[in-house]
Amino acid sequence: MRHGRSKAGYTWAIVEPVLQITILTILFREFRGGSDGSGAEFALFFATGVLSFNMFRNTAAYIMNAFEANRALFNYPMVKPIDAVLARLVLDLATNILVMAIVLGFQITFMDVPPPEHVPLMALPLALLALMALGAGLSLAVIKRFLPSAQNLYHIIMGPAFFVSCIFFSLSSIPTQYRMILWWNPLVHGVEGFRVGYFADYSAPDINLLYLFTWVCCLNFFGFVGEWLTRFKTT
Repeated sequence: MRHGRSKAGYTWAIVEPVLQITILTILFREFRGGSDGSGAEFALFFATGVLSFNMFRNTAAYIMNAFEANRALFNYPMVKPIDAVLARLVLDLATNILVMAIVLGFQITFMDVPPPEHVPLMALPLALLALMALGAGLSLAVIKRFLPSAQNLYHIIMGPAFFVSCIFFSLSSIPTQYRMILWWNPLVHGVEGFRVGYFADYSAPDINLLYLFTWVCCLNFFGFVGEWLTRFKTT
């Protein structure tokens, strides 16, 4: 249903991010000239940043529109607004994991980059990013009931966030005064945590997954409580 109007169907959900990541990777790899300061191939370094960042950005944006897009389904007593939210979380999470497998598998196979070192360590920050996307998307869906422009504000924020979430650089590679500012961005901890699990010798001593988990708890508390208090507006 999500891509029912497209002739490519669900395939477009995979092709679009794969093309985006591939084009950006090629461009920035050429500009950067090969490898990142961490010693990893920059194409792989950049891909791990984009993939983990998109896990949050795309999922939160998709969940944010769950109430309006599925309003007709709420006429059935057994279907609740939260059901649409959770269904979108599962669908987008599965799509992002599939895109990750395609992009990283291609680079491992054809670009001679190393495979993941610690898959469980990769999965933990990704799971936290997905749960934070659930809380952020649900919170924004609730806010949109009273402030429809919240959707535009989210996209405005995500634009600069793409450049300050350690996608192009590692947190340890920037000066201390700027590092302390970026530390407050929870996406930095998710992106860098994903790289710690992927690369065998990647050093990111400043990341704190407990801080990321705090954001998960706060956003989900606000989202689920807000959905419960405003449920009559979504039926």
